[in-house]
This record gives sequence, C-alpha cells and structure tokens, in this order.
Amino acid sequence: MHFANIHLNMILKRFNIQWLATPVLILVSAFVTNAIIMLLCHYNPLEAYQAAVSGAFGTGRKFGETLVKSTPFLMAGLSVAMAFRCGIWNIGAEGQFLIGALTATWFGTKLAPIFPQNPWIAVPLCLGLATFAGGVWGLMPAILKVARGVNEVISTIMLNYVALHLVSMMIDGGPLQEAAQRGPQSDRIVEWVFLPRLFPPHRVHLGIVIAVVLAILLTFVLFRTAFGFQLRAVGEGAAAAEAAGISIVQNTLRVFFISGALAGLGGAIELTALTRRLFLNFSPGYGYTAIAVALLAKLNPLVTVAAALLFGALTTGSYSMQREVGISDKVTLVMQATILLFVIGYSSIQLFRKRASSHSE
Repeated sequence: MHFANIHLNMILKRFNIQWLATPVLILVSAFVTNAIIMLLCHYNPLEAYQAAVSGAFGTGRKFGETLVKSTPFLMAGLSVAMAFRCGIWNIGAEGQFLIGALTATWFGTKLAPIFPQNPWIAVPLCLGLATFAGGVWGLMPAILKVARGVNEVISTIMLNYVALHLVSMMIDGGPLQEAAQRGPQSDRIVEWVFLPRLFPPHRVHLGIVIAVVLAILLTFVLFRTAFGFQLRAVGEGAAAAEAAGISIVQNTLRVFFISGALAGLGGAIELTALTRRLFLNFSPGYGYTAIAVALLAKLNPLVTVAAALLFGALTTGSYSMQREVGISDKVTLVMQATILLFVIGYSSIQLFRKRASSHSE
C-alpha cells in the first residue's frame, strides 16, 4: 500500500497533475459560485455558459476576437507574473500600460509624420520607445524602494493614478488632444505606425504572436538561465543571494524595469493594433485584472497564456450571454472577481499551513 502511494505521487509529479489541480479547483469553484448567483437572479446558468462558449469559440472569427481580447491580459499578466515570481509586488502594471500607450500616441501623432513613411522602421521604433517608457515608469518605485525603503505596493498604486491623470491631462486640453477637439481623445496615429493585422479584415494582429513569443522567452530566461536565477533570487532568498555575491539592488531595478517594459509594450500593442488613438478609459483595468491572471497561472509566464485566454474568452463570451440570455455583461467582472477571491483564499490557506508547519517543527 505504501509503495502504491509512492508510485502514485511519482506519477502525479511526473505529469504535473498536482500543480494543475489548484487552478482547476479554483476555476470550478468560481464557475459553480457564479452559477448559483445566476440561479438566484432567475437565469439558467447552463444556457448562459453555453452562450459564452459559443460566443468565445463558436467560429473562427469569434475565436480570433477572443485572441484579440486576450492580448492585453497576457502582456499585463506577464508583467505581473514576472515581478511577483521575483518577489517584487508590482501593482503598477495599469499605469505602465497607460504610459506605453501614451508614448505610442505621442510617436504616432507627433514624431512619425516627420519620418519616412516606412512601417518597417516606424512600427519597431514606436513599440521600442513605448517599451522603454514603461520600463522607466517601472523604475520609479524601484528607486524609491532601494533608496528609501518605500513599499512598492503603495508607490506603484499611487503611480497608477499619476499615469491615469497624466493621460487625461495630455488628451483633454493638452498637447495630444485631437485637432478637431471633439472630446478628450488624441488624433489617430498615422497609418505607417499601425501594427499589422494577420488576417484582414479580421482584427487578429501581430501583437498576439509577439505576446506568446515573449511568454516563451520569459519562461526560458527565468527558469533556464543564470540571469533568471539572479532575478528570482531577489524574492526567494535575498539574504542568501547577497551572501552569494548577487546584488539585490541591481536585480531589483532590473525586475522593475523588465516588468514595466512588458506592460508598456502591451499598451503600445493595444493602441497601434486596435484603437489607434488614445482616449479616456483606454484601459478598463487590464493591469489590475492581470493580477488575477498571473495568480491563476501560479506566476508561470507560459501558463499565463492559458489564463489570459480564459479572461479573453470571458470578455467575448459575456457579449453573447447578454445578447442570448439577457444577462448583464458585468457578469464578466463578477467572474473575474470571484476567481481572484478564490485565488487569494487558496494562497492564504497555503501560507497559513506553511507557517503552522514551521512553528510545529
């Protein structure tokens, strides 16, 4: 019997079934909870979920739209997952996302028109500047942390509001407001800065490929390179890392910059591929939802792809639920919040058990 238990544990570990059990349990719990809420509101949850699945994956066009909706969740999710995995609690992906979009807007409306009309130059330059701007924005809480010991949770949340009001100031009576002044929005970026769409006239764009490639690359760097080991050492054992000669200050700055750069690139992709102009409420909270995406993926960049796809499907599926069943599209927000609550609840239980076992020893 003991041998059978050992053999079963080996099989579970070999195929990562134990690792997958937690996200699956969280999702099942969230879907059951939301089904109960629907029943209390006199809706049929089976019809609602069927409409959601059909709306998200029913046709190639619908699946393409799900991929489009998943991309900002993935880019912001990678930003959060990377920072959290390295022990840095960056809650600032929302602000960094906006700064990336703001930089892309500035380039696409002010700088690109004086450049040669060559998308092979303009698009990479635009994305590169936005990525750099997001990274620099991420460095601000890093400097506060290493220089003054300011808690990054507080500083990154505050900087989110700074970024939000900076966007508002720039497009509402500021230098980036559209020339016609019809409202608080920018002019449309020039065409040679548009991120290419893969299957016109559908909205599936190159940014989806970029995001997936970055997820694979980030997974490799974090878990298969010495550089990634140094980054993770910041959170996994700072004292031991410093004793081994790893600079905590330097790697903290690196983590913040890379995390901010990923979110900034996400904002630029969303703007150059889809909206093509900046406006108030450009982000419906991608940076905050990304926390749930990253935690559901257990801070694994590669699994973040699947988690982001789920959240994208919830978004597109909610439109079908509203149209076919009559449920408000706000059910998506309820579902996202429920998933986040179950993730936090499970993490709290795990932390309590770990502390209890350490005290007992």
